[in-house]
Amino acid sequence: MTYLPVSGLPMIEESEATDEVAQLFEEGKHALETPFVPNIAKAIAISPPVLRMVIDVYRTFFQNVTLPQSLLAMISYCIPMAKNCKYCSANGELTCRTIGIDEETLEMLAHDLGNVSPKRVRAVIQFAIKCATDPQSLTAEDYDRVRAHGVSNEELVEIIFIASIANFSDTMADALKIEVDKEIVEALAQV
Repeated sequence: MTYLPVSGLPMIEESEATDEVAQLFEEGKHALETPFVPNIAKAIAISPPVLRMVIDVYRTFFQNVTLPQSLLAMISYCIPMAKNCKYCSANGELTCRTIGIDEETLEMLAHDLGNVSPKRVRAVIQFAIKCATDPQSLTAEDYDRVRAHGVSNEELVEIIFIASIANFSDTMADALKIEVDKEIVEALAQV
């Protein structure tokens, strides 16, 4: 068994998983559509009830999200970038690259959000980042700015939920002190 260097918490490797945890790992791989057990799941696995809740949240989320996958990916990249979560931003970057978001857009998402186009996408991402990083400061103008781009009330609630999920992931990864998965690092080096 390996231990996370800062927190001292154990990470349960897939080969070490008990029956319950092994089953949860399989469910998690299916829910996240990934061929490997991510480090975050290995760290959470010390508490099977928490691992079950996390898997259920992500499974339900991915089954019910209605916003375009590209927008979801960009939000899921920009929020951890804004919050400096290396684990989640690496995952978000790989997702963006995998679905075909070009290099120029990725660069703008990371360093020049004010020039992202179309303007609707920029407005949604900026709103989502504010939801995740400073929700207390949201004003009627913030909502109006997004609505001016045709964002419905239903989409607004979904954007807020996506920001909450991104915050959840960032908090888990950063508090557990998880390293980026070697599979993610290797995949990013190849794209």
